[in-house]
Amino acid sequence: MMYKAFKYKLKPTTAQLIQLNQIGGGTRWLWNYMLNQNITQYAIDKKFIFNRQMQLLLPNLKIQYPWLQDIPSQSLQQKCADLDKAFKQMKSGKGFPKYKSKKTSNDSFRIPQTNDHIKPTKTQIQIPKLGWIKWKRHIPLQGLLKSITIKQENNNWYCVCLCELPDVKQIKIFNKNNVVGIDLGLKDLVITSTGVKYDTPKFYRSKQDKLSKLQRSASKKVKGSNNQNKIKIQIRKLHNKIKNQRSDYLHKISHQITNDYLFIGVENLNIKGMSKNHKLSKSILDQGWGILLYQLDYKSKRNGGLTIKINRYAPSSKTCSSCGNIQDMPLNIREYNCPNCGLHIDRDINASYNIKKWAIDELIKNGYGTDPCGGASDGDISNDISYVSLKQEKILDVCGNGPSIDSGQGNLVL
Repeated sequence: MMYKAFKYKLKPTTAQLIQLNQIGGGTRWLWNYMLNQNITQYAIDKKFIFNRQMQLLLPNLKIQYPWLQDIPSQSLQQKCADLDKAFKQMKSGKGFPKYKSKKTSNDSFRIPQTNDHIKPTKTQIQIPKLGWIKWKRHIPLQGLLKSITIKQENNNWYCVCLCELPDVKQIKIFNKNNVVGIDLGLKDLVITSTGVKYDTPKFYRSKQDKLSKLQRSASKKVKGSNNQNKIKIQIRKLHNKIKNQRSDYLHKISHQITNDYLFIGVENLNIKGMSKNHKLSKSILDQGWGILLYQLDYKSKRNGGLTIKINRYAPSSKTCSSCGNIQDMPLNIREYNCPNCGLHIDRDINASYNIKKWAIDELIKNGYGTDPCGGASDGDISNDISYVSLKQEKILDVCGNGPSIDSGQGNLVL
C-alpha cells in the first residue's frame, strides 16, 4: 500500500482553541512524565519502561490527574508509542529523547484509528473530545483515511490526514525518452539532461538580513519580557515562511519532472557530509537537496516509475559524455572541453547526461526491458540550455505547451 498525507488549516472557535491548547499541553506533559519515569527506572535497574508498560500506567494517571480524561485516549496511547519509538531509535544514533518545552516545541497529538471516531466533510471534521471543527479543505481527500495528526504551527492549528492508496504497478519497460538525468548544483538548483535549468531562489539568503535584524533586536530586550516574546514570534513566522516557500518551490519542480519522466537518475549525495564545509554549508542547506530527492523518489513511484541513485563517487562532472574521457574539472571551470573528441558543453549538462546514461545502465542491469520504438541515440547531446523559473501557481511546460497549473502538489506533507 502507498500512503499520502493532506494538510488542512483548522478554523476553531474560541472554546475549541482553548481545548486544543489543553490537549496539546496534556500530551506534552505526558511525554515529559513518561520520560522522567524512564530515567528514574533506568537509574534503578538499567532498564527502560517500554510502550505496553507505559500504557498500563494510564488508567491510574487519569485517576490521579482527572484532566487527562479530557484528552482522547488514543492520543495518550500514541504519545507513549512515540516515546517508545524514540528510545528504540537511539540504536541508530539519534540521541536520547529530550523533554518538550512549551516555549520551544509545537504541540501535536495523533489519533491513529479513524474508522468510527473521525468524520471528515468538505467544511468540517469531527474529532473526539472536540466535536465538529471547521477547516479549510482546499483539496479532496484520496483513498482510505488511516490517521489524523493535529499540530500547532505559529499559533495556528492544522490537521494532517494520512490516507492509504492502492499500490501502483511499477512499469518494467522504458525508452530513453522517459528517462532523465538530474544534476543538483548551487549556481542552478536542478540541471536536467534535456538542457533545462531551474534557478535558485535562495529563500534563506534573501531574508537573512531581515532575520539578523530581528534576532539582534530580540537579544537586546529583557529576557522573558513581552517585547522579546513578540519579536520571537516574528522570527518564528519568518522561518516558517522560508520553509513554506522552499517546500512549495521544490514540490513544483518535482511535480513537473515526475509528470514528464517515469525514470529519474540522480546522484546519491552525502548531503550531511557536504554541509560540514563551512564555506558552502549555508548555501547547500538553503537549496533543500534532501527534500527534493525525497519528493522525486515517492512521486516517481506513485506514477509507476523509479528514481535511480547513481554511485556518489562516480565522476559525473569529470567524464566526457561523448567519449568517456576523464579529466580534472575544478569548480571554477564551467565549460567542459574534451581534448579527446573535441566536445564543448556546459559542465552541468555534461554531468546530467552522464547520470542519465548510468541510470539507463542500472535499469538494464536490474532487468528492466527497453522499448525498441522510442528514444534518441546516446550520441544526441544537446548544448541548448533553457532556464525555468517557477513562480506562484504557474509551471512552465518545457515541451512548449505553455503554462499549466500545479494541481495542489505543494500541499503534501513530508
